[in-house]
Amino acid sequence: GLGSSLSNFVPKLRAQNRLSEAHHYVATAFTLEVIVGLVMMVSLVVLSPWLSRYLFADTPIINVTLAAILTFVLVIFGFSGLALSGYQLFREVSVVNACYSVLRLGFLLVMIYVATLDISKVLVVYVLTFSVGWIYSLIYLRKSFWLTLGTSDLRTRLLGFSSLLGLQKIFVSISSRLDVLMLIPLLAVRTGPVEAGVYGIASRFALVYPLIISSFGQVLAPRFAQYKKAGNAAPFLKRAIMIVAILFLSQIAFYFLAAPLITLLVPKYTDAIPVFQWLLIALTGFVVSTPFVSFIIYTLNRPYITTFASAVQLIIIFMSNLYFIPHLGRFGPAVGIGLGNAAVCFISIAASLYYLKKEA
Repeated sequence: GLGSSLSNFVPKLRAQNRLSEAHHYVATAFTLEVIVGLVMMVSLVVLSPWLSRYLFADTPIINVTLAAILTFVLVIFGFSGLALSGYQLFREVSVVNACYSVLRLGFLLVMIYVATLDISKVLVVYVLTFSVGWIYSLIYLRKSFWLTLGTSDLRTRLLGFSSLLGLQKIFVSISSRLDVLMLIPLLAVRTGPVEAGVYGIASRFALVYPLIISSFGQVLAPRFAQYKKAGNAAPFLKRAIMIVAILFLSQIAFYFLAAPLITLLVPKYTDAIPVFQWLLIALTGFVVSTPFVSFIIYTLNRPYITTFASAVQLIIIFMSNLYFIPHLGRFGPAVGIGLGNAAVCFISIAASLYYLKKEA
């Protein structure tokens, strides 16, 4: 929530040539992120013996400790990407992401050839590569990264806006994991793991759209934040909808090309084809709603609407999974995701049209 909120404040301050104030917003948000990250890391380290025994099937405590350190590193690394997006340095975001991705792949390949790969070594690789990626990001953000709690007014603005975004992300995070979490428990012992495996493969294929939309949303946020009135943002909203239309057409193309492509490239995974096609349909609402969600949050400054929509989505997905997974098996989660995304799409479009009409 704190990182995403920067796209609301930084572009407006940059447009007014108030760069020093923008740097203070980023520095204050970074300090708050560090505090949250350290609290999380220390808590996990303290609880590591209990977590190791009861949650991670007696995995060595060192693995839980490494995961705790990784949690902190991920917090500050993720913040860097959002801060760069707030400054509209999208090329730099790509460079930083490519840096850690190449390093991670390189380290893993070295580990595979030099020693036996295990959980501890993988966690060490992740800690090192994300740390290097964060340090590399400081090249672009060095003027904004220092520790300060800022003024009380600045903190109030940051926390007031980011708290709703953070709550929304919690709802979305839970919703996105309910499919696999509920699939096995709601099915028979013998069929559950198989159904979950097939669904898991299909969801990996469909992951390309959430990744694209996530990047698209990072680009949209600071652009929408530059507009003070809904009417001024309308032309840009229309252009964003045109891009969404292209993505929607690609979904249709992938729906019909899924069977021949998967059969040709990965024939062992043909059982996942129908599920993948259902997921493509289910993701339509998610893709279509993207520009409207950014418009509501960053132009209208009404994040409570998207937080409410995400809460409704979570309830719909949970209730749908309870009914459809026992009846449809591996196809059940796709129905829940589709209905949940449709609800977010309807709420975000209706709210956008209401405020556009209201201002006109």
